[in-house]
Amino acid sequence: MTSGEHPADLSRRSMLKQAALGLPALAASGFVLAACTPDTLLPNPTPSARAEPRRLLELPGLLSVTPAPNSTQTGVAPVAVTFSADVSVTEVTLCVGKLQLALDETAPGIWKGTGWNTLARPAAPELVSPSDFCAWVRIAATIDGTPQESSLFPVFTGNYNYGELPSPGWHGALAWSADYTDIDRWRASYSGRVVGAAYASLIADPLVGAVRNVVTASIPDEAAADRDQPTPSPRFQAAQPTDGTTAGLDEGNEFYVGFSVFVPSVDSAEHGAGGFPTVVPSTAGSTDNHIAIYQLYGPQAATPVSYPRGRGAIINLDANRTSDAESGEQFGIRANQLNGGDPWPLVEFGYNRGAWTDIVIGMRLSADIRHGWIEVHLNQGATASVRPAPLFGGRTRVPRVGLWPESSVPAVPETTVDGVTVTGGSSDQSTQMQIYRRTGVYPEVTLLHTAHRVGPTVESVDPGSYA
Repeated sequence: MTSGEHPADLSRRSMLKQAALGLPALAASGFVLAACTPDTLLPNPTPSARAEPRRLLELPGLLSVTPAPNSTQTGVAPVAVTFSADVSVTEVTLCVGKLQLALDETAPGIWKGTGWNTLARPAAPELVSPSDFCAWVRIAATIDGTPQESSLFPVFTGNYNYGELPSPGWHGALAWSADYTDIDRWRASYSGRVVGAAYASLIADPLVGAVRNVVTASIPDEAAADRDQPTPSPRFQAAQPTDGTTAGLDEGNEFYVGFSVFVPSVDSAEHGAGGFPTVVPSTAGSTDNHIAIYQLYGPQAATPVSYPRGRGAIINLDANRTSDAESGEQFGIRANQLNGGDPWPLVEFGYNRGAWTDIVIGMRLSADIRHGWIEVHLNQGATASVRPAPLFGGRTRVPRVGLWPESSVPAVPETTVDGVTVTGGSSDQSTQMQIYRRTGVYPEVTLLHTAHRVGPTVESVDPGSYA
């Protein structure tokens, strides 16, 4: 491993390979020469990429890029791209997550910008990032009159020092499984941590019958007024317990959580009830019209310990779109404040109405991007078991911040929303099945789920709906 490389256990698939191509002056100034191999082809990962220019294995005439792939950057990082004299380049943009940095040609073939502020959130440059993160970078350029883009490559920020963090990995106390034998045992397996339980019932699997029980929950807008609802938004929420014989998920834990969801064939956006709606567009940059179906969440280690506004879950799986051009029937995992370098959703997949979607999410939880990672495995009926989903750059495991940091040097700037502190560490993370949205958009939402459990491997938690 060379200086500046990221030490996480990453797949090398689709990574821009570094190679010395005979420009020592550029290399010495911080440029790393990059070439691509045939396995770097980036699949079109999301509907948001449909309108983007054609992706190439490599940009014609590309010689070098700064910041270098897989490097760590601090402060205001220099940005530059160099092309050979064999191509005519008229426009170059370095895309850092959702941030677009326009470059100017300062000498023949050499394009430079004013720099990338690695302390800011790429999607909201006016805000300080509360963590180091992995930025997924690509080069967009007009070459010989044609708009083209490079493959994605990772660059890491390194402005915070989190000290020596524990790395316990997996241990037996993390193992847990919901009990679907009957409704009372199901509730007991969550240690009473079920919100909206009055709207849930246990039924036989609608596809395979009594060989497997599943939970069906139908949450109307009126549920928002119930005494067990923690917020003004109606929710069904079944939270894995984090006390007794089951431990919460903390720094350095490695685990896999599995579950299966069944979206009814009925679109309740049209019929008002009895199904799951096609989501309507949210306000740009928000999730105000989304429907969440799963989250990884834990209380703050610092005050306040209750859920503060402006501080979202670590992982949120939901249906959301911001325009009519995007599909209204897709679930996805999107960036939060801790992972500001995402260019688009980490993963997206369709509702798969009238059938089961088996989902397994693997993580190493860490407040430090140098240690944390995430995997997603899916099965919508094409195979007997879940298969790895391609994430950014076609990788099946990518770096991910999974906890709010308790402390760092320098300290994360304190942030408040309506006078409530929203920084400070997180602990005792819990995996939670949900149906959550705001009132006044979807009168009722129905979703079925089963096989919610936590284990040490993909195989140990694969719901096996198609086995």
